[in-house]
Formats: sequence, C-alpha cells, structure tokens
Amino acid sequence: MSQQRFEIRFDEDAWQEYEALDGSLKNIVDKYLERMEFRADEIGKNLENYASTKLSGCKELKLKKYGIRIIYRVTDIHVDILKVVYVLAVEARSKDFVFKIAHKRYRPLKGLSEGSIRNFLQSRKKYIKQNDNL
Repeated sequence: MSQQRFEIRFDEDAWQEYEALDGSLKNIVDKYLERMEFRADEIGKNLENYASTKLSGCKELKLKKYGIRIIYRVTDIHVDILKVVYVLAVEARSKDFVFKIAHKRYRPLKGLSEGSIRNFLQSRKKYIKQNDNL
C-alpha cells in the first residue's frame, strides 16, 4: 500500500458525532477515514457555495448504503510531512442538514491566517486508527 499522505483532525462536534455512531457504522466510517489518510484529495465530491451554505473548497464523502456523509477540507497545513484533513461533520444523510452544520463550523476558519489555522488544528482531536497502539 502507498504511504500515508494526510493526517485526519476533527471539529470538536464532528468528533462527538463520530463517537456517537454505533459500532458497525463506526467500523465502516473508520474504513473511509483510513482511505482518506492516503487519498483525501482524490476521493469525495467537491462542494460549492449555495445560498444557505458556503462550502467551496470542502469535499463530501457519501456513504450512501449506510446513510452517512462526511464533510471535510483538505488544508494546506502540514504536520510533519502530512497535510491535515479537517473533518467538519459526520452525520446522517438528510436534505441539507449536514451541509448547514458543516458551513457553521467552517465559517470561522475562512478568515484566519495560516499560523492561526495551524494553531487551531493542533488543538483538534486527531484520528487514530482503532487497531493502532499509538
């Protein structure tokens, strides 16, 4: 398998959403998060700005079969040699609820400098694979 290219960080509320998933769904989401560690920039659908949500630059990963959406942003911030992927929401697929909460969580980051974003991301929960002993 190729080398890990991304480090996954969670918005505090997105981490709670992830933790609230039942065991079988969490295992499925873990598989997609592990894929994101290698290919976050290649997978998912690019999002756009709409009247009620401004998520241009973010991506959506749909787990249609399981009724889950993961909204995330691949940042230009590097930790060691990895780019940071910032997960904004992990929610059930509904009309546009997940996009509205992701928009609310992403809005404060838009005006920050690179240094401020780096500090902000350092304080967020880091995803660690369940089978790793780190």
